[in-house]
Amino acid sequence: MVFAMAAPLFAQIMMIVVMIVQGQWMFAMMVVPGAIGCLASVLIALPWGSPAPAGTASPSISAASPRPTAVDDDTGGTVAFHTMTSQPIESMLGFDRLPWRTIVNHWIGPADLNVPLGVAAQSRFDLDLVRQGPHALVAGTTGSGKSVLLQSWCLALAACNGPDRLNFVFLDFKGGSAFRALEQLPHTVGNVCDLDLAHAARALRALEAELTRRERLAAEHHAAHIGDMPLPPPRLMVVIDEFHALKDQLPDYIGRLVRIASLGRSLGMHLIACTQNPLGQVNADMKANMAINICLRVRDTMQSTELLGDGRAASIPPTLPGSAYCNDGEQVTALRCAPVGDIARCCRQVSLAQRFMGFAPTPALFTAPLPMRVPAPVRAGHARNRFPDRLWFGLADDGIALHDATVPVAGGNIGVIGAHGRGKTTVLTMLARSAAGMDGLMVRHSMMRRGERVTELLRGGDGFGAAAAERPDAPLPPRLVWVVDDADELFDPFNVGDEADAFRKALADAAVTVVFAVTTARHVRVPEHCVTRIVFPCGERTADLTAGIPSNLLSTLGQRDLDTPGRAVLVTGAAACLVQCAA
Repeated sequence: MVFAMAAPLFAQIMMIVVMIVQGQWMFAMMVVPGAIGCLASVLIALPWGSPAPAGTASPSISAASPRPTAVDDDTGGTVAFHTMTSQPIESMLGFDRLPWRTIVNHWIGPADLNVPLGVAAQSRFDLDLVRQGPHALVAGTTGSGKSVLLQSWCLALAACNGPDRLNFVFLDFKGGSAFRALEQLPHTVGNVCDLDLAHAARALRALEAELTRRERLAAEHHAAHIGDMPLPPPRLMVVIDEFHALKDQLPDYIGRLVRIASLGRSLGMHLIACTQNPLGQVNADMKANMAINICLRVRDTMQSTELLGDGRAASIPPTLPGSAYCNDGEQVTALRCAPVGDIARCCRQVSLAQRFMGFAPTPALFTAPLPMRVPAPVRAGHARNRFPDRLWFGLADDGIALHDATVPVAGGNIGVIGAHGRGKTTVLTMLARSAAGMDGLMVRHSMMRRGERVTELLRGGDGFGAAAAERPDAPLPPRLVWVVDDADELFDPFNVGDEADAFRKALADAAVTVVFAVTTARHVRVPEHCVTRIVFPCGERTADLTAGIPSNLLSTLGQRDLDTPGRAVLVTGAAACLVQCAA
């Protein structure tokens, strides 16, 4: 390649020499810029990377290196880890002055999860999570190098597989420091830590939903393995740091991880769990599917025996972090893990490779929980124009992702139930403005002012009048949307006033959509009075159940939800979800 790029440079140099000999100085000066450009291309193409140290393997990752067995010293003690020369993962991946080109070269080849992890006694140590896995358990005491091992492993996987073939979900229960830099990788579809347990629970629910989705895809294509599909989804790596903390703080969600461990092989989902103490932290069902055990320095021989079958990992010197033993079910290999020289630079180079390949950003597998405040659209009708037959009023949460909270215009009456100060008037105002921005609707807004009910006409039904109604081709009258605030007195069965009578008739009229707000659901009958309800929970279980909030959703609401203005539950038929109403 260098010779092919140097040939034009040689030709241009010959032209410059001939023109100088003939005295054609002006033409020679015109050729000089092109020669300089060819020279720059040749210099860039030259292999500038530093040579590998003596005794180590080539940094190429196209072929797997032989797997040596552990070699004990003369005293029968630990392996002499100090004889293993550790080198950065960038060098093992073959990065040169422009690493993104090396990354692109790997991405255009076939997918491969066989990547370098460090160096062994005689050569480089490669680990194939598909062939030797599909799941791995990493153990080691504090300061042994677990987080560095996970970072190097994930960076190697990202450098060898594009985001269209491999995605990451990081669960860091050590404050979020281990994977904060890896969050910038285009492969990352989720990153949570133990500082927000609600967010971590969403991640585990999303993983279970993704597992179910892949099961359906495999069933639809009659495929026994994800690789047998015409367009298989990318492999998903779930990396957990401090697994024991997850087990202690979210014990109800461990079953989801066990299901991933048992079914993930054929569905392209891999699990890497990292813990300080493997004894009793990983249950038998989960451990039975983890074929790869990597044990760094541990405090006692029992922890080492749990993963390796003997106590050799307890004798690793504390002055050599990153030293480990890998048990893949066939043999136990001693290795020194490769550190990351500059993790931020590696992530930038991977992002540059993504931009060069033109890959679209990978959508997130889950989102953060509902915010405490949702601003209304700045421009009138901006959010509502996307829903021609629905009224937008905020964000809804299905437990995994956020989406727009909307109610149908022609789907029946809408009831807003909640105590004073919870945001009922704000929701009614938002729904009234949403309806006023739609065509074919006549919108009336009734509210209490100084003890009297006042009705305003927000939109009067353009294109329909008494004269037009006499024509045979006259358009149908617009649908009436009547927004009524403080409607408790209108529901009172002893109220025989004209306004209460008109309100009851409107509730029974299929051509009218009544959006009303009440403080209690005592006189509201479902589905006669309303089909859709927006309920603001009050914290009293009986009252909230009576208003329509399902018991399973009610049990997930905490004090923060009760204290947040605008936090409500949208009930539509048998479905219910948490919403944050726009302010």
